[in-house]
Amino acid sequence: MNSIALPSPRPIQGGQLHALMLKLRHHAGIRIESPRQIIEEHIEARMSLLGMTDINEYLALFDQSISARAEWLALVDLLTVKETRFFRQPDALECAAEYVHELVTAGPTPREIAFWSAGCATGQELYSMAMVVEQIIAEHQPLLQWHGIGTDISFSAIHQAQSGRFEESAVVSVPDGYRESYMQRADDGSWDISSDIKARTHFFHSNLMHVNSTPFADFNIIFCQNVLIYFERQKQRWIIDQLVNRLKAGGLLILGAGEDVQWLNSSMRRLSWPGVCAYTKTGG
Repeated sequence: MNSIALPSPRPIQGGQLHALMLKLRHHAGIRIESPRQIIEEHIEARMSLLGMTDINEYLALFDQSISARAEWLALVDLLTVKETRFFRQPDALECAAEYVHELVTAGPTPREIAFWSAGCATGQELYSMAMVVEQIIAEHQPLLQWHGIGTDISFSAIHQAQSGRFEESAVVSVPDGYRESYMQRADDGSWDISSDIKARTHFFHSNLMHVNSTPFADFNIIFCQNVLIYFERQKQRWIIDQLVNRLKAGGLLILGAGEDVQWLNSSMRRLSWPGVCAYTKTGG
């Protein structure tokens, strides 16, 4: 039996697209600045999947119902860029490694070390940090416990991060020593994060717009890089302050380049680390 081809969605008008982006900003607190053609392609893909050809029909989905919430999640998944890779920011990881090294070798040993990757995408940043921390602790304080948390607005990204399995092309940036110690090749040629690392890394769906209600707190290190760009400038500063509130005294906050513009916090001191936007918490 021949399948019946569905008609293509009608072109989206500028006013209709603007209305949808305003709704997205109100619902998820984020702004999408991808080229219009890319945004339209994603929206039309959702409409085709739902069997719709009229943008007004699609816009009508976004009411206060549970089904509307599900569609918001699907659309956000498509529109947000989940670009990441292992050891993507080597200078930032080196800064964090130096911080952890001093933490476990100078002064009283902490009871545990906790770190958070806010906007973790598919998990490579958190797993990279976990490898770095595990190597330092194994050498200097093998009995010291640690745990890492990763959060992201994308359910699909979190699902992939939780699996801990990555294609060969994704692990080429992992230094050989880390790959040999903390990854294993699977039967299908992909790579799995070691069970020891996976057991102490946990991933959760979360939107930074609601960071004030998150139960996570008392971190030694917080990474929040290249995710604040989705928020308005005033909201960016508010989010960073909320992250500071969840950082231990003496803790380390690492942001993306330029994400601290017009942000000041009396509890934080900027570190002079080349190529890294890093702060340490001096206040309580």
